[in-house]
Amino acid sequence: MNDRVLGFDFGTKKIGVAVGNRITNTTQPLKPVFARNSQPNWQDIDALIIEWKPGTLVVGLPLNLDGSSGEMALKASQFADALETRHSIPVTLIDERLSSSEADALIRESIQPGKSTTSKRKNTRDCVAAELILRTYLTDNPAPV
Repeated sequence: MNDRVLGFDFGTKKIGVAVGNRITNTTQPLKPVFARNSQPNWQDIDALIIEWKPGTLVVGLPLNLDGSSGEMALKASQFADALETRHSIPVTLIDERLSSSEADALIRESIQPGKSTTSKRKNTRDCVAAELILRTYLTDNPAPV
């Protein structure tokens, strides 16, 4: 089994992407993929999958705080289904209710005082959220010993 995992934080404007490894239990954010007319840029996503050759794909499922599904959860599920259909790679949905808020907090902690924060936060938030989604997946699905 391929132990590389690609994670996605789905959005209609930008999709955060991160890569992880089940054996080393490490993750790193990649560059976001920008959507076109609220549709995923499949050319860029396909290129990432070809480059990283993951054995598993993980998509964050943005449930409401009460656990119910809304419009974005439906769109993220449709994105996950499309990924699996296009690439024949297993896709796992991960509850990501607070990943964007947690990503914002991590980014704020990493920025040096006196530095501009708005542009850095906007450019990295979705990919850090994708990394947090992957960390949840790796914690819940450790590599077999």
